[in-house]
Amino acid sequence: MPLVNGSKEKYKIPEGTQTGTKFTLRGKGFKSLNGSWNGDFIFSVIIQTPKKLTQEQRNILVELAKTMNEQPPIKKRGLFG
Repeated sequence: MPLVNGSKEKYKIPEGTQTGTKFTLRGKGFKSLNGSWNGDFIFSVIIQTPKKLTQEQRNILVELAKTMNEQPPIKKRGLFG
């Protein structure tokens, strides 16, 4: 990811990270006004999920949900279900 000083930094996002999770890179942010230290670089994760799935992709996700004791996604038909 690009940092504020133009350099790049690699950061490994842990498994299971949810949208909105914030991470901090200590000392990688902007310099302080007096220039004696750098602030922290804070970033948040945004997970993108596909809007359209093929039937095969949907079936795979349903099978995955079953192995994780999760409810498969329910496709709503209208305002009242």
